[in-house]
Amino acid sequence: MKLKASKIDYSKAMLPRTRRAQFLDCFRMNYMLLLKCGLMLFAFALPLIAFCLFMDFYYISIIEHATEAVEQTKLIFFYFYNGGVVILLLPIIVGACGVMHIYKNFIWQEGIFFRIDFGAGIKENAGKSIVFYLICALLYLLSYFIYSMFAVPIVSYAPLFLFALIVFPIFLWILFLNNTYTSNFGQLLRNGTFFYVKSLGWSLLASFICLSPIALLFVPFYFIWLKYIFVVLFFVFILPIIVLIMALYSNSKFDEYINKENYPDHYLKGLNHD
Repeated sequence: MKLKASKIDYSKAMLPRTRRAQFLDCFRMNYMLLLKCGLMLFAFALPLIAFCLFMDFYYISIIEHATEAVEQTKLIFFYFYNGGVVILLLPIIVGACGVMHIYKNFIWQEGIFFRIDFGAGIKENAGKSIVFYLICALLYLLSYFIYSMFAVPIVSYAPLFLFALIVFPIFLWILFLNNTYTSNFGQLLRNGTFFYVKSLGWSLLASFICLSPIALLFVPFYFIWLKYIFVVLFFVFILPIIVLIMALYSNSKFDEYINKENYPDHYLKGLNHD
């Protein structure tokens, strides 16, 4: 099989000088890369989207046939809904591993062979990413259980806020560290926490953006089709841009705190820094 050369190979003089310039180059010279990544993320998200659509219509039927036991039924429904979402986010994590590997090659200007690199990203990074995701998911489910069991707001909401403000942003850093370095679980957790603290504002912003689709739960049911049109657009067009921005930012921080001293061959890799 003959491999087609990537369209984003540069001579050294043509390399961008900053990570921000790399982001703009992706739109000017390789916007199809973003679209391909978006379509792959959408494909891996299809089970989750189908499940949520089914559950939305099922919830409508619960409301329409309200009985004295409706509150208990709704509680069971939301437990099942959360459990299903947690399970079906797994394929998206796997797909994201492939996308992040492709973005790493783009950032480092190593050339991209989409199908091969996507598969390589899953093979190399999915194992540890899934383990950390399962830990993160268990902490979320525990937080949700506490939320549903206690009527006092400060007690019920506190674990969910801690999850969103601490656990989830550290998990995001771990995903990008795992995509860049060969590290054991302890090193990934320690470095993820380090970058969370060093880039606290960015970490919280990234967490907020990635968790923002939760707001769709509050969309009225008579807008359900508009809701799922937005979901499709989010996975195909918005999420790949978010992941690219996070990949570029994380690489800039890796250059600042890790690569310059420990991995000089990775330092400012893909940039014209003469």
